[in-house]
Amino acid sequence: MTVTTLGRVNVATPGTLVQLSTDLTVRVAKLFFQVIPGLTGKVYIGKAGMTRSTLSGVMRVLAPNASSGVSDSFFLEASDGADSINVASYWIDADVAGEGLLITYWTE
Repeated sequence: MTVTTLGRVNVATPGTLVQLSTDLTVRVAKLFFQVIPGLTGKVYIGKAGMTRSTLSGVMRVLAPNASSGVSDSFFLEASDGADSINVASYWIDADVAGEGLLITYWTE
């Protein structure tokens, strides 16, 4: 299995969704999202067109961790273990401009 880190993926302007990849061919076996310690706003994971205010299209809300401790995270894994998760199908949004998540994925 090969690990790829996207590093910190930020949302420049709250309400302007950020797609994880524009390459529709990037398929992975596992996808991991983690809050960055010290940030202050919530970050939302969902599909294209999600809306923070109504939570329409939102899959998960990750809460900030302004102090040290365990950071909130979200992990997706293909049930068959194959590269069947399309990274381009996932988007993030944030409450605070310039904040985001650490994102990592694994391929078979």
